[in-house]
Amino acid sequence: MDDLFNILNDGKAHVKVEMNAADLKAFSDELIRRAKDELGSMVEAARKERMLSKAEVKELFGVCDATLWHWDKKGILKPVKTGNKVLYPEYEVRKALGKRNQII
Repeated sequence: MDDLFNILNDGKAHVKVEMNAADLKAFSDELIRRAKDELGSMVEAARKERMLSKAEVKELFGVCDATLWHWDKKGILKPVKTGNKVLYPEYEVRKALGKRNQII
């Protein structure tokens, strides 16, 4: 099974693969396991990340709602919307603060 993953990761070979049902099941189970592991680590990282409210971000930068909206559209500072809340990941705010002179 690892050989098949290596071939697929290389992407150089054109291969025709013949599998039986058990091999296909093992391959799909491995793909699902890898996806769950990757998603699990991403969710865990997101849980640990501090989120700032829109009010906190406006105060930090000294800007208004319209500016935050424009920054979102330009990809400068992307919010995370959950329900009716707009939050900003702390790492995104730090990155934008580092570029503050270019933004404002």
